[in-house]
Parts: sequence; C-alpha cells; structure tokens
Amino acid sequence: MKRVALAALAAFMTSVAAVPAGAAATADAASIVRGGRLYDNWSRESKERLPNHPNPAFKTKQVRVAAADTWRCSECHGWDYKGRHGVAGIRGRRNTDPAAITAVLRDANHDYTELLHESDRKDLANFIAYGQVDMQSLVETARRAKSAVPIFGKLFASACATCHGLDGDRLREIPPLGDGARQRPHEILHVILNGHPGGRMPALRTLGEDAAAKMLAYLQTLPSVNLVASIVNGGRLYDDWQIHAGGPGQALPHPAYPPKAYYANAPAMTWRCKECHGFDYKGNQGEYASGIHATGIKGIRAMAGADPEQIMGILRNGTHLYGAVLKYRDLLDLANFVSQGQTDMDAAIDPRTRLSRGDADRGAAHYRAICAGCHGLDGHFTAKRTLSREARANPWESLHKILNGHPDEAMPALRELDRKVIADILAHIQGLPERH
Repeated sequence: MKRVALAALAAFMTSVAAVPAGAAATADAASIVRGGRLYDNWSRESKERLPNHPNPAFKTKQVRVAAADTWRCSECHGWDYKGRHGVAGIRGRRNTDPAAITAVLRDANHDYTELLHESDRKDLANFIAYGQVDMQSLVETARRAKSAVPIFGKLFASACATCHGLDGDRLREIPPLGDGARQRPHEILHVILNGHPGGRMPALRTLGEDAAAKMLAYLQTLPSVNLVASIVNGGRLYDDWQIHAGGPGQALPHPAYPPKAYYANAPAMTWRCKECHGFDYKGNQGEYASGIHATGIKGIRAMAGADPEQIMGILRNGTHLYGAVLKYRDLLDLANFVSQGQTDMDAAIDPRTRLSRGDADRGAAHYRAICAGCHGLDGHFTAKRTLSREARANPWESLHKILNGHPDEAMPALRELDRKVIADILAHIQGLPERH
C-alpha cells in the first residue's frame, strides 16, 4: 500500500514539474530557498535580533513603515524584485557573481556584516543571483491556469491543508490564503517558491515556476474572510481579548492607561479595549465619562467606517501596542469590529433612564426561545450574575454581548437579527426579577 502511494506521489510530482527551475540547476536549491526566506524576513529566518532603530538607509518619510520592516530586503526591493519606495530593485543582479553580491551586503549602505552570518549572506546572495523569477509573467500564467485548479487542489489538500486548513484560513498569524493570493500575488508566489521565514512550510521551487503559478491560481479560488464572523469575533476581543484569545492576563498596566484611574492597580483590566473606550463606544463622551471606568480617553465612534488596515495600524502603534500581543487575524477582526461592527447605542437605549427602547412583551418570546436554554426563564441558570441586574446597571454592555456573545464562551451572537428584536430582548431581560 505504501509503495502504491509513493508511486502515485512520484507520478504527480513528475506531472507538475515538467521543467525544473533554472535556479536549482545553477546553485544548491536549499541555499536558494533559504535565501528567499531571508529576503522575506531575515530576522525571523535566522532568529537574529533586529536593531532597535529604523534602518538608516531607509530614507522614505512619505510612507509609514514599522521600524522592524525597514530592515527587510523585501520592504525596499519589493516582492517583484523591481524596487519599492523609490529604492532600486535587485533584478539587475540576476545571474551575477554571488561573491560580488555578498560584498554589497557588507557595504556601508546595507551594513549586514554584523547582522547576518557568513552562511546567511551566501544563501541570500544565491537567491538574488539565481532565485529571482519573472513575477508578472507568473501572475499572468496563474490568471490563465484555471483549468489546472482541480489537480492543484489535491496537492494543497494533501501538502498544505494540515497547517492552513482546507479553506486556507486556519492560521491566525496570517491573512486567509485566498485573500493574500488575490490581493498580494507577488508576495504569495515568493512564499510558494521559498516557504515561510522561520517556518517549516515546504518550498515548491523544485517543482518548477509553472507549478507555483498554478498553485497561486488554486489559492485565488479559496474563500475570503467571513465578515460577519470577523466582526463578531472582534466584538468579543473588544470586550476582553485576554480571555477570548486564551492567553494569560497582562502582568503590567497598559502604558496608555492613566496611572490615577480606578483600575490602574488591576493590570489586566487596563488592557481591555472597552475599559477605555466604553461599551457605548463613546469613551469620555459617553457613559464612561465619569465613575470608576472614567479614563478621559476618547471613544471609537469616529473610526466607524474607516479602512480596517488604517485601524490595524493604530492598534499596532506605540500608543496601543497590540501588535505585540495579538495575532494578525485578531487585529483584523478587532479592526473590522471597530470599522463596521459598532451599533448606535442611543437608538436602542435611552441614555437618561438606561432603559431599552424595545418592547419587553414582544421580547419575551424571543428570550424564551433563544436565551432561556442557558440563562433560564428568570435569567439565573448558568449566569454568574443576575441578567436583569446587569442589564439595568450597564445596558450597553448587555447589548454589546447580545450582539457579539461573551468572550471565550459558546453564547450565540445575535448580530444578524433585526435591531428591534434585539432591543425587545434587552427590554425583557431588564424586566426579569433580581436574585435576592
């Protein structure tokens, strides 16, 4: 049985690798693919620490680039190897002497002498000399290769899905593969050919450039992020990302949390988005303008409708610092919630009386059908605290959780129900008896 499987695999590899990559014939393929990973992110691949300052050779001030990214070859020279941010590309170095390239890596402009080991510089030089491909040609090949999608779906399902999942969205550290392949085809092709820096992803370079293009064509058929699911997850992260993401609570207060505010001595609380920006999303202009939650920090209402990529940049900046504690997909979900998941709390809740604007009698049937299975008819069953008391004390939090669910719990999110139904359910909850 094993021999049959190996024979089938060999036959498949032969079918997709009719022409070996020219680079593999010129230099050691292992050196080339490792050089490709170093070109992508040499710090991650070599496990060497980055300098704690921006690359002095990165002169561009018109674009915002994280200091760490200014040290990546790909950031300046591009995924198509033709240059980026006004910096020249590396296309002119194809099929040149690798020794001359290593000399450039040591010059004053690059200054990688102390940052990269000699073996790293050799691998990177081999990639630059022998590993570059015509990216635009391969992207065009992928566009025309839709007939090859089924067979490459089989290769993906057998070789890639264990890590990435059949839909290409299992790894939360990266965007879903379908989105990446459609939005950044040159980068994805580079990774298909060379693998991920610092990872164990198999590189497909020796199967041939045509095979890489056809794999890209298959990846482009994979689904995108489910926006509703992303928003719901982002709402739970906004509530308490430490619990929802399954990590330990932060041991030190968030640097941006006011040292004299109420929860300054409860570090984990200071890292919760809601603690500064409020469950009504108005921050110092809303319910959290006074009382134990007051921080004087503005809300997120102004970011409604903003580009999620812009919001992700804010989440990663020196004020928020969430790039160090959340994975890419968590940041994306949180950004999608901020952009498209905020609800107009004043439309559902009277800010003066704190009462829902819904109809409690209409909400009774919905509550009993949807909610009572876990919470009980009186709002007691499995609830840590009485639902009615919580809904009257902080109706904005209750509404947020009705829409998005609880962090790290199986509570269904009711976001897609009519907003009148949601307000009616909240009104019914507010009328339930309190536990004595």
